[in-house]
Amino acid sequence: MNVLEARRARHLIIRLDRGEELPAALVRALDEAEARAGWIEGAGSLEQAEIALFDQASRTYAKTRVLDGPCDVVALSGSIALQQGETSLRLSATLARESGVGLQLAAGELVWARVYGLELRVTAFDDLPLVRVFDDRTGLTQLTAQSTTLPAIVGEPPRAAPPGQPAEPTRVAPPAQAAEPPRATPPAQPAEPPRAVVPPAPAAEPTRAAPAAAAVEPAALPQRPVRRRQEEEAYPEVGDSVTHFHFGECTVISSDGERIRLRQERDGRVREVSLTMLRIEPPTVDPATGKKQFRLARKN
Repeated sequence: MNVLEARRARHLIIRLDRGEELPAALVRALDEAEARAGWIEGAGSLEQAEIALFDQASRTYAKTRVLDGPCDVVALSGSIALQQGETSLRLSATLARESGVGLQLAAGELVWARVYGLELRVTAFDDLPLVRVFDDRTGLTQLTAQSTTLPAIVGEPPRAAPPGQPAEPTRVAPPAQAAEPPRATPPAQPAEPPRAVVPPAPAAEPTRAAPAAAAVEPAALPQRPVRRRQEEEAYPEVGDSVTHFHFGECTVISSDGERIRLRQERDGRVREVSLTMLRIEPPTVDPATGKKQFRLARKN
């Protein structure tokens, strides 16, 4: 059992309009509101939806089931957390629709949906940074607090600062007092003895300042390779071919680095997906056409 407590929360009311797609539209709204952790509840109506169930025996998600046509959202709930530094949603839905045999209910994890009208209440936890980590025991991604791992990585400089604060005033004072008398004596000495004693004093000061400048440069160097690697990551662009884990073979018709619109090869439908919810595998190049071919898989 793992119990996490949030003491500072915000309540957001989000309305998704007709034609918007889940989860991409909701991720955009949460990023604009800076809601990185929280809980979601909602109700409304969908034009189309796809749901999946987790198979505990194989520890994988079964094939998604497509609900074509209108369906009402009887219940919708889920969580918000960071996964690999990006906003990640896990939504569960109970959907109802009319069929030839009467009213039908379907439930599972909501993989994708096109909205007809949807109203959501989001409780954002501003003081509880949540992340999703893989659980070897279940094969699922589970919620945990980022603060349990953050101090060992990001918190090292703050830990070094508090112990240094009480010690620094006592350590800095003696050097400051020791440095001031030598600086005061050289001006007094050059006045009485020969003036040749003055050049060594200014020559010693630049040499002392040079090591301090050299010591600052190495601290900034480790951050530069990380930024270069992020800039070199490849993303699908207009005209590239992609193989989506559910939509199959598609062609990219628009891309902004975060969201892409795909045209399915099988029926020509246009799909909008968020790259934050996908794992982009390194591209291959078709020798015949020269086009890049990407594979888009689920992160969870």
